[in-house]
Amino acid sequence: MHSTTTPFDLAVNPGVWMTGWDLTRMPAVLAPLAPLGYRRVVVVLRDPWTFDTTGIADTVGGAGLEPLTNTNQTPTEDVSSDDPAVRDAGIARLRRAIELSVELGSDALTGVNFGVLGKASAPVSAQAFDRTAKIMGQLADEAAAVGVRLVVEVVNRYETNLFNTARRAMEFADASGSQALGIHLDVFHMNIEEDDMVAAVELALPRLAYLEIEQNHRGELTRGHVDLDAFLDGVLAAGYRGRFGLEAFSANAIADFHAAGLAVWRDQFGPDTRIAAEATELLTAAYARAGIDAQDTEQKDTP
Repeated sequence: MHSTTTPFDLAVNPGVWMTGWDLTRMPAVLAPLAPLGYRRVVVVLRDPWTFDTTGIADTVGGAGLEPLTNTNQTPTEDVSSDDPAVRDAGIARLRRAIELSVELGSDALTGVNFGVLGKASAPVSAQAFDRTAKIMGQLADEAAAVGVRLVVEVVNRYETNLFNTARRAMEFADASGSQALGIHLDVFHMNIEEDDMVAAVELALPRLAYLEIEQNHRGELTRGHVDLDAFLDGVLAAGYRGRFGLEAFSANAIADFHAAGLAVWRDQFGPDTRIAAEATELLTAAYARAGIDAQDTEQKDTP
């Protein structure tokens, strides 16, 4: 179903344009993406219990794309909680998100799906770290059995206390006991936490399933202090051939609760933004500089 004109597997988060899924707007949003070289669009399962999948798979498929699911945890449904009842509710929530991923046809489920997004009041304990890792390992194995790879996103210190660097995420994944658990890195968060972003990618390569391209401010890719050309050259030289993503947010494009949750306090771009094209242009140029074509990457096309 995906484009064969580009050697990279690229997804986009529709948060660039809106919060949630407005099926009246989505066809127009998705229509330009496959011709630009995109293969996937992120489907955010903000509440798996009430999420209505009706029409989504058809809309995504009709645009020549495939879904990539993303989910979260809540204060009352949290696999990392010290409260056994809250932990069990978090496990049930993730299992439901895995079911929805199968229903939608997504081969991976990513996001901050291992705890509640937000600033913690204290460091994570060793006991909670190990316990949460083992829970995620069990769920990763369950997901793999139905064709979905469970992937944990590495976010900055203000959004979780479980792990904030590629090294710590690898320790978490190793502690999970599952070879199926994947890692999701994001330039916005790496820019805050990593000494060397390319080295972080290289460290995570054995489990790296998703790499999001962003600028330091989560706005347009062509302005900002992150040298994305050099970064992409570095990660391709390191051997990464996996899935990329585009994520960016502007206060005027998303709902107030969404903007507040991500601390998006200003307008970063307008409705006519070229950010989707900017991402494919950056990747196309990087792959050309590296001399990598579609045939070189086709065998590594799985998450």
